[in-house]
Amino acid sequence: MEKDFIGYVMGYICTTDVDSHGDRFPPEFIDNFKKQIDQNPMLRIMKLQHNVKDSSGEMVEYRVDTKGKWKGLWAKVGVYKNRKDVWEMIEKGELTGFSMSVQTSGFNFTKKNKIFIKISPQYWGDIKDIFDKINIKSEVYLKKALGEQAIISIIIPVGLFVIDKIYNYWKTKRENDKSINININIQNKNYNFINSSPDEIKKHLRSLQEIEKK
Repeated sequence: MEKDFIGYVMGYICTTDVDSHGDRFPPEFIDNFKKQIDQNPMLRIMKLQHNVKDSSGEMVEYRVDTKGKWKGLWAKVGVYKNRKDVWEMIEKGELTGFSMSVQTSGFNFTKKNKIFIKISPQYWGDIKDIFDKINIKSEVYLKKALGEQAIISIIIPVGLFVIDKIYNYWKTKRENDKSINININIQNKNYNFINSSPDEIKKHLRSLQEIEKK
């Protein structure tokens, strides 16, 4: 479909590396997102500066590349012929890369047996690493590059073992960044370490476990 495009740009849309926003995607997310693109052609449409009404091109080729533990979603994107403005910005070096917008959808905060950890976007990868190192299964939900918190979920039973680790991480980071924000949502009850101690949060978790046993 050469006639549909003024030109093409190629590169990685997202990878497991830390990007210019301080974010990175877990490998399982990249695989799942590729499947979503396969199933939904609308996800192949590229927007300018995250403006959902400003379509500027679309993916004509895409694939997942893997190199050891590294993974990335590569794409070839055609810029529409009627978007000479976008092509000129690319040629001038004013547009230099891709940025992902991913909605935090597909779950709710009342999921049984789940804890949701909401964290400043630049720090979620560190929390995920903490869980991975002690083999705790977690799920990541992102609304990337739109200024909202990332969300990581774990099951309630393991929460007792990680609350202190999350607190210690928060306390260390807060020495240099007072804006770091970690909220812990347990069945729609919200906690944060400014107003709640780790022991208070763990007390709630223990009470839920006792209820489950009865």
